[in-house]
Formats: sequence, C-alpha cells, structure tokens
Amino acid sequence: MDIPIITGGKSIEREIALRSAKNVFNSINNLGHKPLIIDLIDDEFINKIQNYKFAFNVVHGDYGEDGRLSSLLDILGIDYTCSSPETCVATYDKFIFYNLFKNYVQMPQTILTNKLISPPFQFPFIIKPRKSGSSKGVYIIHNKNEFKFYLEKDLKEFQEVLVQEYIKGQEITISYIQKNDEFILLPILEIIPKKEFYDYEAKYTNGLTELRPQLNSSEKIIQKINEIGNQFMKILSFKDMFRIDAILKGDEIYVLEINTVPGLTELSDLPTSAIAAGISFDDLINIIIKNHVARVAG
Repeated sequence: MDIPIITGGKSIEREIALRSAKNVFNSINNLGHKPLIIDLIDDEFINKIQNYKFAFNVVHGDYGEDGRLSSLLDILGIDYTCSSPETCVATYDKFIFYNLFKNYVQMPQTILTNKLISPPFQFPFIIKPRKSGSSKGVYIIHNKNEFKFYLEKDLKEFQEVLVQEYIKGQEITISYIQKNDEFILLPILEIIPKKEFYDYEAKYTNGLTELRPQLNSSEKIIQKINEIGNQFMKILSFKDMFRIDAILKGDEIYVLEINTVPGLTELSDLPTSAIAAGISFDDLINIIIKNHVARVAG
C-alpha cells in the first residue's frame, strides 16, 4: 500500500512528531509498503492527502491528539490510525478527562485556573497546562515563590493551567495495542528518571531515564490495571494504541492522563513496552496497519 504519514504540525511537540514519523517511515518501508511523509502545515496538505484511503497519524499534541485531525479525515472519508475525535477531545483536555473519570478511577485532586491563585494544596504539588503533551509546562512546585513564578509562566504560554495534588510513588506507564478487534495489555513500564520527574528533557534525552519493564507485576496490580483499562475502554472508543500514565503508590494506582497518539521515537514508552513483550518496532507497525487493511480494501 501507499501509506502517507501525517506528522509535524505547529504544536510544541512538533520535533517529537517528526522523530516518531521517521521511525514509522523506516518501518513501513521495511514492511514492503510505500511510505510518504506529509507535514500537517504543508500548504497543499488537503490536496496531498485526499486521494488516499488510509493515513498514519503521527501528529503529537495540538491538532493530532485533540480531535481536529481525526475530524478532518472523517470528513474526507480517509481511514486513519489512532482514536476517534470524541475520544481525543475527552483525553487531550486534561480537565475534561479528570471530570469524566474522577468518580470511576483514582486520580489526584485537580483544579483549573486561568489566573494567579493561592496555593490550593500542601507543597509539593504539580502544575501543568490544561492541554499539552510530552510534559511541556509541567512542574513540581515546592514553595510559594516557585508557584508564583511557574504559574505566571504557564498562564502566559497556555492560558489555562491545572494545579494537581502530588502523589509520591513509582511513575508507571501502561500501554495497550489493538490486534484485530482486541486490545492487548503490554508489560508495564516503571519510569526511573535521573531528574526529579519524567519531564520533557528526561523523556527525550538518551540516558536520562531508565524504562524498566515490570515483567513480574503482582496479580493484584495487573487486575487493578485491567479494571482501569476496561473502565476507559467501556466509555471511550480507542483505535490501534493508547497509553495510560499513572502513579503506583503501594497497591494503589492513580491515573494521571491518557495519550491517544503515543510517541514512537527510539526512546518512547509504548515501543519499549512492545519490545519487552517480544514485539519489534516493525511488528508493532505491521499490527497497526493490519487493523486497517480490510477496511481500506473494502
């Protein structure tokens, strides 16, 4: 098949999207298909994409994960990887996501602000943009001076900011891939950053984070993770792959967010989980493409 890879865009995650797309391009080529990279900001984007039946979505952040790209592709009648517009809206907007699921799964207490406020939680706590990814604009706040400085910074850049209770525990990431009509739970990764937490630099700089597969997780933890995953899949409509970021505190799991277009760089979480399950990157991309072959052929 000729498979266009939609990537780039204008978001603050553009660089990561391009890195992911390069890996996907190489893999599609290895699998015997004909890949083509199309940048979302290309002036001829609509003309270039509209004659294809299927596209690989590798746009992280705004547009690619907030439902706008998937909506456009739906209008154009083009099948695509990753989730539906409704699911993207419900997960990319972290405050909508929090309010949808806070009564179904454990989540840190969270408030939304568009102005300077007094500290709502005991230090330390977290601030993060309402809509963003790759940990851009995420800070652990230890005192009032930091709160004022970083809140002003985020408000200026993102306008709306979440202030979130800090849960101290193991950072974990929970990845699912769809094979045919079934979602498969991949090995859980424990994230061990050399910095204070798994920020943008730690995520995408070689050597700054260890991603340690938890191949011997207890039955109790796996059961809780499956319950959480099933709860999300009961309400939201995922396609191909998604990733849940969470904190493991003892036997309790606190969900932070869901990513519907997970990173596919050489340092990204989901491909690392897949490799721990014996699924190479080429195999992963092949599984995703095969999810769409029948629809495209029809």
